[in-house]
Amino acid sequence: MKEKITINKILKNLDAIITGATLTLCVILVNINVIMRYFLNHPLQWCDEIVTSLFVWTVFIGSAYAHRKHAHLGVDILVNIFPHHMKSTVQFIMDILQILVLVMLTGISAQYVYHLVYVRGVYKLAVTDMLRLPKWWTGIAVPLGFGLSLIYALYFFVKDRLHQGGAKNKMENAGEGGTNG
Repeated sequence: MKEKITINKILKNLDAIITGATLTLCVILVNINVIMRYFLNHPLQWCDEIVTSLFVWTVFIGSAYAHRKHAHLGVDILVNIFPHHMKSTVQFIMDILQILVLVMLTGISAQYVYHLVYVRGVYKLAVTDMLRLPKWWTGIAVPLGFGLSLIYALYFFVKDRLHQGGAKNKMENAGEGGTNG
């Protein structure tokens, strides 16, 4: 039986939908341009500009999606070299560092997009060379991707801390129950 597509499901998976759509468009446009260039000897001049913009969206929104799904590659060699009782402390420090880096990257990329629109306090819209499209349209994907990753990192950080607190309370309660009973 097919699952019903609802607005709620679309919004929950908007990062995946945007990533899939932009990647699909990239592949289609690149293939069309290859056919036009090599078989018809008439390349689409505007194609590179559009594909570059779509690829930026694919990478940064896709990165946020991967963060949400815990699909980023990780090297836990640093965490694994510590004794078991220290792993949670090291993981806590790594989570804090990740959040700080994401805050910094979101802020810097947002400033970059701001400067694509305002130059020295004057509204001046930077545009692309070929199609004269606003550059902020491509650039906005960067702070959106980092911002989404930051939101997911904060969510997982709080969830992990609450889970650890709940696990500690359960262990303490089990220990107390075992001595009294």
